[in-house]
Amino acid sequence: MDKLKDIKPIVEVNDYSFYIFIAVVLFSILVIAFIIYFIYKKLPKKEKYEFDLSDSKKTAYKLIEIIRDKEGSKEYIDKLHNYTYKKEVPPFDETLFNEIKEKFKL
Repeated sequence: MDKLKDIKPIVEVNDYSFYIFIAVVLFSILVIAFIIYFIYKKLPKKEKYEFDLSDSKKTAYKLIEIIRDKEGSKEYIDKLHNYTYKKEVPPFDETLFNEIKEKFKL
């Protein structure tokens, strides 16, 4: 029994693993939030357009500017040229406007 006397009592060891886990989780959430924020800022935003159909010339120019580079726009641009390059233009055709609005999702 003399050999057992050199055994030391149990010592409390500080355990910081829970705090480290919480810190890692919070840091991960912060990094993910920043990544989502920067991806959101890079995404193109859909513009909302407002058209005044009483001013046919300005509406036609604005529509031509918006749909110029889109596929299938040549036909509609030719129709819109009836409202441009003239001093006096006829009232804007609402069926043409609605057709352009639906086709190009304005």
